[in-house]
Amino acid sequence: MSLMYHLVQRPDKSEGAAEDAKLYYGQVRVRQQITFDQLCETIADRSTASKGDVQVVLDGLIHVLNQQLQNGNSVQMGDFGSFRMSCGSRGVINKEDFDTSLFKKGKIIFTPGAKLKNMAAQPKFERIEVVKEADDGTV
Repeated sequence: MSLMYHLVQRPDKSEGAAEDAKLYYGQVRVRQQITFDQLCETIADRSTASKGDVQVVLDGLIHVLNQQLQNGNSVQMGDFGSFRMSCGSRGVINKEDFDTSLFKKGKIIFTPGAKLKNMAAQPKFERIEVVKEADDGTV
């Protein structure tokens, strides 16, 4: 299977480009969103576990990830990859002026494992044409 993309025209922001210059860029489109239930069914079809067993394990994984990340740990999951928390902060001139209210919203950083990195390094593409809708919702 390949990634679907369409072309979009945007201003050329490269150095020395004319003010009204535009370039076409490829923009990847999501084919469809896979739900948690669909994911569990697909995993169950590839194993001896039932869909319910897979759901329980994945729910447990989410719970443990939540606990471990809140405790400041990195969670390494073999070929899948690893998760860790990151939080930036606003700066202050004097150390004494810093307090935890200066931290920004946290984010979860996922670093893919070797198999996922290899897949992402060499994607296949399929071009699609996007039909624009009229203001009234018709095509």
